Amino acid sequence: MNRCLSLFAAAALTLSFGCAMESANTMPERRAEADGAIPAARSYRSKPGAPRPYAPRRKGVAREALSEVGTGNFRAPAGHQMAFTAYLRLNVRDVRAAVRQARELALKFGGYVKRMDDYSAVLAIPVEKADDALAALARGGVVSSLRIEGEDVTEQSINLKVRLDNLEKSRQRLLALLERTAKVDEMVKVETAITRVTTELERLQAQQKNLQGRIQFVTIHVHYSAVVSPQPSRNVTPVGWVNRLGEDLLSFDQRVSGDDSSLIFDLVFPEGFVRCSASTAVSGSNCVIELYSHEGAVTAAHWYGNDYAQLKFYGPIIEKALSKRFKVPVKVTRGVIDGHEAAVYTVNPVIGDDSYTYRVAVAVVKSKVKVIAARAKTADFARDLPESAWKKMLESVDF
Repeated sequence: MNRCLSLFAAAALTLSFGCAMESANTMPERRAEADGAIPAARSYRSKPGAPRPYAPRRKGVAREALSEVGTGNFRAPAGHQMAFTAYLRLNVRDVRAAVRQARELALKFGGYVKRMDDYSAVLAIPVEKADDALAALARGGVVSSLRIEGEDVTEQSINLKVRLDNLEKSRQRLLALLERTAKVDEMVKVETAITRVTTELERLQAQQKNLQGRIQFVTIHVHYSAVVSPQPSRNVTPVGWVNRLGEDLLSFDQRVSGDDSSLIFDLVFPEGFVRCSASTAVSGSNCVIELYSHEGAVTAAHWYGNDYAQLKFYGPIIEKALSKRFKVPVKVTRGVIDGHEAAVYTVNPVIGDDSYTYRVAVAVVKSKVKVIAARAKTADFARDLPESAWKKMLESVDF
C-alpha cells in the first residue's frame, strides 16, 4: 500500500510539470518562461500588404470568436490580440505645464500615468480612446515626430491560457490526492508539489494580467522640448552676424577637445571654465563663453582712411535684433575694452519654466568687430560668471 501511494505521489508530481517539461524540450521561448522571463512577442507593424503572423489553432480556443478591437491607429485585426505603443515628441512653450496637462488628459480618457518627470510622461490609455487621447496631446504643441508600434501577442496569450488550465488541473488532482494520503512523509511530498504548482500558477497569472493590461491599454510615451519664440520671417537688421545673435541660446552640447591653438584674441577665462577650442570655453554647469571676430562694414574705399562702421552704427541694430528675437527688454551698459569703446547687451528670456541669461560684449577695432558672448540658465550664469568674474575677464582682453 505504501509503495502504491508513493508511486501515485510521484506520478502526480510528474503530471504537474509535464506540460512545462514538454514545452522546455520543444520551444526555446518557453524555456525562458520557465526561468521567469517573459518571452518577447513577435513584432507586428501595420504596413500595406504586409502578411499577418499566423497563430496556430489551439484545442478549446475558438479563434473565430475574436473580433476587431480598437479604432483607427490602434485597431487589432480579427482573430488577433495586439499590444500597441506610441512615441510622440512635441515642441511646446511651457514644458512643465504640458506635462501636467498630459496627466489631466490621461485621467480624462480613463487612463493613468505610468511615469512622469520634468520633460516627459508615459501614459496608459484604453485602446478604444487612444486615438482621441493622441490627438488631444498633439494639439498641445508642435509635433516633431510620431511613431506607433504594434505587437501581435495572440499566440503568447493562448499559450498562457493553456498552461494555466493545465496547472490548475494538476493542482486540483494534487489536492484530491492529499485528501486520500494518510502517512506524514507522503503528505509532505504532495504538499511540496502543491506549493510548487501554486507558485508557478501565480507567476503565470501575473504574466497573464500584465499581458491583458498591454492589450487593453495603449502605452503612450510623450517627450516635450522647449522652443524659443518663433523667429521673424525676415532679417531685422542689415548685418548677418547681428541677426544670428542668440540663435544658439539653448545649445549647450560642447565638446572639450583639448585644443591648444591660439585664441581668436587674448583674454583670461574665469576660474572654473575649460577651453573647448580657439573660440569657446565652458563651465561644469553649462555656462558657455564664445569669442567672435567679424569684418567691419566699409562705407568708403580703404585708401581714403579708416572709414569703417563704428559702435554707434552697430549698437542700435544689436539692441533691436535681441529685442525682436527674445521679446524682452535689452539692458545696455557702455564702457571700454582694451582701450576701445565697447557696449554690453544683456537679455533674460524665460523659456518654459526656466530663465536664461544671454550677454554680448561688442567692441570695434579698426576693420573688425570683436564679440564676446556668454549664455546659460540664469542661476548657472550667476554662479559661474558673476559680475566680478565678467568684469575681470573683460579687463584681461588684449585685441
